[in-house]
Amino acid sequence: MRKVYDAFLAEFPLCFGYWKKYADHEGCLDGVNKVFEVYERAVLAVTYSVDIWCNYCQFAISTYNDPDVIRSSVRLHASVSCND
Repeated sequence: MRKVYDAFLAEFPLCFGYWKKYADHEGCLDGVNKVFEVYERAVLAVTYSVDIWCNYCQFAISTYNDPDVIRSSVRLHASVSCND
């Protein structure tokens, strides 16, 4: 299934709903690390998608209990993806 998502999103990276589906799928299979990898790719591919950022933040909040960890993770990805 990864190959299908990867191929589709390589061709249509702006389909933010499929990034969410991909992250959900990875969560069922491999857990937190793979989900974060998908969201990291998503925020780089669809930098200005509020939906992607909301999903990413919701996942981070539900995964980590420490606000400092959440804040630093989101800041890191925002600084990398919004360098223009």
